[in-house]
Amino acid sequence: MSCYYPLLGLPHAIDASITLLSHTHNQRAVNNQCLPTLHEREVALYSPKNDLWALRDRFTLPISSEIEIYASTYGLAPGELMVAVPLPKDAPINHRTTLLPVPLSKRVDQSPIAERACLEFHWRGITCSYQGEFPLRIAEVDGGSFLSFDPLLKPDPSAGRSLVVVMSINRSPIPSSLPLEIFDGQSKTCVASLNHQQNSCTILDVPAEGWSEGPLVMRGSGWVGIPIVIKLSRLDAPPSMSVEHNHPPTELFWDRDRLAGSRQIKRSWLSMKLHPKTP
Repeated sequence: MSCYYPLLGLPHAIDASITLLSHTHNQRAVNNQCLPTLHEREVALYSPKNDLWALRDRFTLPISSEIEIYASTYGLAPGELMVAVPLPKDAPINHRTTLLPVPLSKRVDQSPIAERACLEFHWRGITCSYQGEFPLRIAEVDGGSFLSFDPLLKPDPSAGRSLVVVMSINRSPIPSSLPLEIFDGQSKTCVASLNHQQNSCTILDVPAEGWSEGPLVMRGSGWVGIPIVIKLSRLDAPPSMSVEHNHPPTELFWDRDRLAGSRQIKRSWLSMKLHPKTP
C-alpha cells in the first residue's frame, strides 16, 4: 500500500513531526528466515500553493537511517498541511506540479501488514505518537463523502482541551471549500457548521460542557478525510496528552459486507435532517 505522510500545523503550542525509516515493516522469508529489507530513497516535501503543489524541501534517506521532520521548522500555521512523499532514489522531483507524485511503497511481499508512518505530537515536554499515514487510494478519490462517529467525539469535562483535527489530502491541489457539519448523535441537533478546505486540516475546539449531551457525529459531502482526536490535560495538572483517530464506516464490517454495510449507514446518517441549535 502506497501512502503519503502528512505534517500538520496545530494550535495551542502543539508541534507535530513525522519520522521516516529506511526499514520496512514487511519482511520476506529467505531460506526459512525472515530478513529485514532496507530502502534507500528520496523524500520530497510538498505544500499546496494556488493551483499547484510546491516543493518545500527534499531529503535523501540512506540505508539504516531515519529522519524526523517538524512542522515548526517550516512555520506551519494552524490548519496548514504539508505532505512528505517517498520516492525512488535519484527520482526526478518537480519543483511545481499539478498532481502529487505517486508515493513509493516499501512492500516486499503479499503480507497484509500495513505500512505505518510515525506522526508525533509534542506539547509541554511530552510526546504522543500516532499511526498517521494517508493512503494513496484515499487521496485519489474524486468526491466521496465523510462520516465519523465515535464515543471519543464528545465534550469531555475531565480534559483541559479537546481538539478534533480533520485532515484530507487530494493529489490535485485545486482549492475548494466543502461543508462539514457536526451534530449531537442523540438529539440530531446541529452544533456547528464549518467550511472544510481540501489539502488542509480543519481544527475543531470542542467545549468541555454545554455543547451537546451525547456523542458527536461529523459528516461532509464531496470529500474524504481522516479525523484525529487530541485531548490535553488542564494547565494546572501534570501534562498528559492522548491522540486517537477514528475509522470510516467500512471498518465496522467484515469482508464482503464492508461496502454494502457502509453504504447503508451513510444513506441513513448523511441524509438525516438536523434540528437547528437553540440560542
